[in-house]
Amino acid sequence: MKRTLPALCIAMMLLAAGCGGQTHSELIAEARGMDMTQEIPAAFTEDNYGTTATAILESIQQNYPGRIAGSEKEKETALFVLSVLLNGGYSEKNINVQPFSIPTAAPAMEAGEAQIFDGGEKSGTSRNIEAVIKGKSEKTIVVGAHYDSAGTHGVDDNGSGVSVALESALRMANAEPGYTIRYVFFGAEEIGMCGSRAYVEQLSKKDKENIVLMINIDSVLAGDHMYIYGGRINPDGKIVDTEPVMRAAEIADESGLAIQLVPEGNEDYPYPTGQKRSDHAPFSDAGIPYVYFEANNWETGSPIETQEHGLIMHTERDDLAFIEKEYGERGRNALAAYSKLLHAMLKEYDWEKFD
Repeated sequence: MKRTLPALCIAMMLLAAGCGGQTHSELIAEARGMDMTQEIPAAFTEDNYGTTATAILESIQQNYPGRIAGSEKEKETALFVLSVLLNGGYSEKNINVQPFSIPTAAPAMEAGEAQIFDGGEKSGTSRNIEAVIKGKSEKTIVVGAHYDSAGTHGVDDNGSGVSVALESALRMANAEPGYTIRYVFFGAEEIGMCGSRAYVEQLSKKDKENIVLMINIDSVLAGDHMYIYGGRINPDGKIVDTEPVMRAAEIADESGLAIQLVPEGNEDYPYPTGQKRSDHAPFSDAGIPYVYFEANNWETGSPIETQEHGLIMHTERDDLAFIEKEYGERGRNALAAYSKLLHAMLKEYDWEKFD
């Protein structure tokens, strides 16, 4: 999730350069050579939701701390995401690498934020990774998660969202969905949602019209409660585009999942919109309905993430060892619950009626 202080990004797609000057084909070749045997299971069942997400998250904890926008470690994480996709059923023809420029390689830390890892060598480039599953219809669902982080292990923010999205992409790799599904792993979210802004700005008018829903997954590991948000405030002050999130809440209830809408009554975060500080915001600003997955704690009327420790994201507590020590299986259970909800949303419902 991005910092509360805004930062400008240059949402300009770079036509030739890839990660650190590598071409698309070079990136694909390097990613294909990585060993993903521990992250990708032999089979997916109804009983192992979240298992693959947990394995992926453990790899992120161990190998990709400090994924600061534009850093070497962010680039390495992009290769990791590519490798999971390529080793999990996707080919070069349905994967897109979309580089874009950012103004600075490393955002300044806010007061109170942890800067444990610096991410290595810096550049002014990040990239989005997109994997596409063609559906029976050109109408599209976008599933998004940002893979950069603050200067921490970043397993909550946002290794967790990346892990859930990757498990879903692997589960759906050989599916024949009704809608076309685009999994997008955004770079440089933490300095102003640069990746998602760049992605939306390069969409054609027809592309935007074809997107019936954007599902954004950010920081689902550590919060006290599991939430979904949706809807936007129109120029007249009315909350609109809430039908998808209401249906998502019904699906969660039908699936026996303890995933809820944000409490009503908060004027700063109107029900059921929650907040616009993650990668769904550029889509919503373009008039595209969204459902946002996030674990948090709204019981006091404002988002504090956890009652006991306050914020986990952007602190030294955003560490899998700490989270599992303090909360046991709660994080793993959240990965499983959100994975199950996402799968049900992608396979079981007609979102086009809300378009």
